[in-house]
Formats: sequence, structure tokens, C-alpha cells
Amino acid sequence: MPAWTIISPENPVSDLGGHPMRFNVYRVMKAVYHVLDPSNEPSSTIDEVKHIATLEYAVSQEKEGPLEISSLIIHLRLSTQTDTRFDVVLHDMQIEDKVENTCILLPEELSPALMDISRFVREFVIRRSAIKWKPASDCSFGRRIWDQMQEEKYHQRVSQQETAGGTDTSGIGCSSCPIGHCKSCKVISCRSANCRASCEPPIVRCAKHRDNALCLPCLEEQGSKRELEKCPACKSWCCPKDISECIGHPVTIPSLSRASSLEHFVKIMITSSQSAKVHPVKYGSCGQCKLRGWRRCPGGFCWSNHNVICPECTSGGITCACRKVWACDVCAEHDSSIFIRCPRCDRPFCKSCTYIDRCRRCTRATLCYDCAEETSDVDDCTKDASDCAKETDVDDCTEDASDCAEETSDVDDCTEDASDGVAEKFATLAGTCEGCGEKVCSRCAPIRASWYSCMGCLVMKNRRTERAHAYYRN
Repeated sequence: MPAWTIISPENPVSDLGGHPMRFNVYRVMKAVYHVLDPSNEPSSTIDEVKHIATLEYAVSQEKEGPLEISSLIIHLRLSTQTDTRFDVVLHDMQIEDKVENTCILLPEELSPALMDISRFVREFVIRRSAIKWKPASDCSFGRRIWDQMQEEKYHQRVSQQETAGGTDTSGIGCSSCPIGHCKSCKVISCRSANCRASCEPPIVRCAKHRDNALCLPCLEEQGSKRELEKCPACKSWCCPKDISECIGHPVTIPSLSRASSLEHFVKIMITSSQSAKVHPVKYGSCGQCKLRGWRRCPGGFCWSNHNVICPECTSGGITCACRKVWACDVCAEHDSSIFIRCPRCDRPFCKSCTYIDRCRRCTRATLCYDCAEETSDVDDCTKDASDCAKETDVDDCTEDASDCAEETSDVDDCTEDASDGVAEKFATLAGTCEGCGEKVCSRCAPIRASWYSCMGCLVMKNRRTERAHAYYRN
């Protein structure tokens, strides 16, 4: 009897160039093992194949009559077994267990798949005997027959639309007809449930890539490797690559001090990326939608790999005082390219924030607006105490000056003193680059005002001067 190996490790269900009955046979195989051998039930991912399914049929013909399928059996076994474990006899709607020597009826929910298999085999035998040329292979010829059968079923549903004047045989269904065909099982349908051209199961397709269409059973059988996902915001179906995803916050965050060098920073980022995640990949929204609470970290080496971050993983993030920039907890702490930290209060500020500034050349930060204002108030207090000492008896003002000195102790620690060599901890911007307009601190600003240039602009200026001198020398 003729036989086809429908599913095997060499012929996985996901192979679009495989036999057209592979999805129907897969559903039958999964149901049989689920009932009689649950430990070897096929996984939900159709790429993982450890079973072999063979479809065998026999043909009979009366005198001058049409060809008939006298026997149709699906043989099932594991790829590690040599003998058949289960026989699915379609004509009797029974499952025969060859090991336990038992026989049970097939579940009713398999009836649509079994009917499709029977109809296909019958059409294949009839159409194959009607042609005089030899097809390249049974699979390629079978796919052509199955496509034709689906088109015929679709047009049959369309032609049965009832109108007020009777039956409209020229109608095309509705304005949505046809949605196309499932690229796996090739069924053709309309997405409108009210259209007579629609069928069960329904077909869904990508809102952006219209040729990516699948029926729901085929989509569910793809498991974790589904080719379509539903956007939770607009409820439209999209390709996974068009839907944002959160890969999960690292479970283990390095308990290290703030990165002080590039090597230190890279070590922290690698440790975070290689850590286990608090949850598996979680899908967000499509490119046209934005879910509430989902954010994107601007860190170039962030553990999120430039993907969006779900609300569960954004809880430890930090936002600038101007509310314009947000970063995850790891990048906010260790990536110095995102925030400028106030040397006194350590609050983070984004680069475009007006609350703080820093030197273009040495990147030292100034005090933030609040800390600078406090320093100004303390300086005024010290000046008042000095004026008081000049106008009145020094002993009367000693106590007030002492109180002011206590309040300004932390300011004195942050001020550069040329006599005792104490290093300045925050920058005081004293000049402006004449090239790009960026500010430089008192340490980096040259003595002559005409030379105020940041490092980049100064290099370019020197190059232009050298070229000009070389031109006139020649």
C-alpha cells in the first residue's frame, strides 16, 4: 500500500515545504499520545520532533467505477522505536494500541482533522490518476491539490450567500473578502464573522505584513515561537519583531561602588547582563501604541539591550529633576553619560537640565541650583559677620561669627585653598569657549580671555592656524 512519512525528525511540522497534511496529522498524533501515552506527548513547540507519523492508504475500484479509498491508517511511533506503537484507523474512527493490544474510539474533537485527511487522500488519488505527466514529488503535487481544495471551499461558501433576490452566485462575500490563506494549513477565510465566506477556525494576520496570516490552531501549535502576537493596547495582531518586549530585570545586581573607570563600568554591565532575570520575555505593545508605565533606558550598555522596560522592572529607576530623562537603577548609578551628579547632595540631573552644569573640558560638575543657593546664603552670613566685626567690638561678634563658621564648614571643605593645597571638589565655571559656546571651569580656562576654548575647538583652531602658516610659508 502507498505510504507517506508525514512527520519525522527530518520532516518537522514547521517545514513549509513539507506534506500538506502535516498539521492535521500532528493534531491527531498529539491527541492520541495525550490520551494513551502522556509521558511522550508531543510538545507544544512544533519544531521539537521526536515522533514519526506515516500515512498509509489502499485504493479499490469497481468495474468502470471511480477510485475509492478502501483503507486509511496513520501509524505512530517514537523516532527511537522500530515498531508502530499506535494505529489510527480512520474508516473505523478507532485507535489501536499495538503494545497494550487495546482499541478505543477517537475523540470527537478530531473529526474535522480526520475529514480533511480523508478528503485530501481521495482527491489526491483521483487527480493523480487523471494526469498523464509525472509530478516532481507527491508533496509538491499534494500541496497544489490542497491549495485548490481550499480555494474551492472558499468560493463555495461565497456562492451560498443569500440575498433578497435569491442566491447571489457572483458575490465576493464582503468588503473584507478575502483575508487570504493560512500559510501553514492553507485554509482560506474572511476575517468578518458575519460573512458567509468566513470559516472555523478564524484566520488572523499581521497588521503590518499582510501576507503573514495564520489560522488560530496553527498559531497555537507554534508554542513559544509564535509568528504572531496580539498587541495588548490596540488588540491587533503583529509580528513579534514589531512588538516591544522586556527581557526582565537582573536578579543579581552587583553590590559595587559607583563605577570610577571604564573597566569598572564594563564589569558591572556584563555582570548585570549575565544575571538571571526576574521574569521571562514579556511582550509590550506594537510600534503604534504605548503602554502606561513602560519606559526605555538611554544607557548605551543597559541590561535591557535597548528594549523597553515593563513597570515591574522600572520600579527602581531614577528620573531627573526636570522630569525629562529617566534611567534604570543600574545605569543611573553607574553610567556617567546619562546624569550629572551634584558634588554635594549627589542628586542626579540630565545633561540638558538647567539645575546644574559642568565643565566641557574636564567634565567636573558645578553645584546644583539648591546647593549653590545655600552656599550663597552662607557667604552672605559670613560677610555680615565680617562687617559687624569692623563696626563693633570684635568680642561682641565672635560668637556670631563662630556660628556662621560652623554652618559653612562643609562649604570650606569644597573650596580650593591655594595656601594649604586643599583640592576643589566642585567646578566654578569661569569662561566660555569662543568656538562652541560651552562653559569651562576656572581650572581649565586659560589666563587670556581670547584663548577660551574647549579641548575640541582648541585642537581645530590650532590646525587651522598651522595650515594658514604653512600656506604663507610656501
